[in-house]
Amino acid sequence: MARLSVGGHEFHYFEREGDGPTILMLCSTGLDSRQWNDFVQLVPSRRIICPHYLCYPKSDGWNGDGSIDSGLDYLAAEEILLREDGPVDVLGHSYGGFIGLRLAKEHPERVRRIAIHEPTVWGCLQHTDRDELKNDFGEVVETFFTEGLGPEEFLKDFVDYWNVEGSWDSMPEPRKDLWMALQPKILSEVRLLCYDKTPPSFYGSITHPILITLSKETPPHQYEACSILASHLRDVRVVDVPGGHMGVITRSDEVMPHLAGWLA
Repeated sequence: MARLSVGGHEFHYFEREGDGPTILMLCSTGLDSRQWNDFVQLVPSRRIICPHYLCYPKSDGWNGDGSIDSGLDYLAAEEILLREDGPVDVLGHSYGGFIGLRLAKEHPERVRRIAIHEPTVWGCLQHTDRDELKNDFGEVVETFFTEGLGPEEFLKDFVDYWNVEGSWDSMPEPRKDLWMALQPKILSEVRLLCYDKTPPSFYGSITHPILITLSKETPPHQYEACSILASHLRDVRVVDVPGGHMGVITRSDEVMPHLAGWLA
């Protein structure tokens, strides 16, 4: 089983041999390499590698002191990036897009092209001129981190935010069980993203060709953050796609081809 050690923790990663450049796939919160199954079929000859984040299936649980350090996910992805021969293509979704953009910023010579579905760059919201949207997002964050909120109540709020009200209640029980087991790590990732203060200017020096797929059905805070990000990138194409934030999965036949085509 493919594994690497970072910060005293073992990370599993999915790997498929093939032709280069390697595609480094970075997942959304709550998901692992299986979220990219449809994408993998669109690039049958390419080398692919995808880490499973800390606490996710086949990777170690948190064994450090204090709160879970989700920063180890970035370090694991960075370790994989630096091990590869030559520049790689980065594919990301949500939290994975957040990590992928940082890899490109910190290691520009190691990245060739980037394709991301709705990167979660909520730090950009600090620079919106829509005060009502900024204030509304603050209320969303307060909802996620309400004192005394139970694990299932948090997951219900989080899942319904990205989808529609009732999405958590209608989720199959095996999926709920998996997410309940992951809840402490999901909470850690959400905290990292919600309280991120990275300004859009941080991303302005990224010169790689970037594709962002973005849906008008996504929450307005996410749409605004991605739009602000795109306005600061030097070489970016934004493609409107259906399905909202999870359209990369629920409408994969309409979203994945854009991402695969960009990395061709």
